[in-house]
Amino acid sequence: MLLTKFNLKNIGTTNVSVPAENLFDLPEKVLQFGTGVLLRGLPDYFIDKANRKGIFNGRIVVVKSTEGGDAAAFDKQDGLYTLCMRGLVNGK
Repeated sequence: MLLTKFNLKNIGTTNVSVPAENLFDLPEKVLQFGTGVLLRGLPDYFIDKANRKGIFNGRIVVVKSTEGGDAAAFDKQDGLYTLCMRGLVNGK
């Protein structure tokens, strides 16, 4: 299944955390240069965490900063991506 805003409601949430629909209506507050794994796994993760707690209430705008790579996959998925976390138990 292609990951899109429309398909989020079809994903089971037993072992998966999906964004609430209202998060897509938040204002854009962060301009991020780069689409790399490190950026998606660290600052983006913490911004998502703050949004879920109602602390930050903003979205990230990502600017592709190099000629390499292809942003088409992000476009097809409405800018959504998966993040697999290992080694964290109860937030630690």
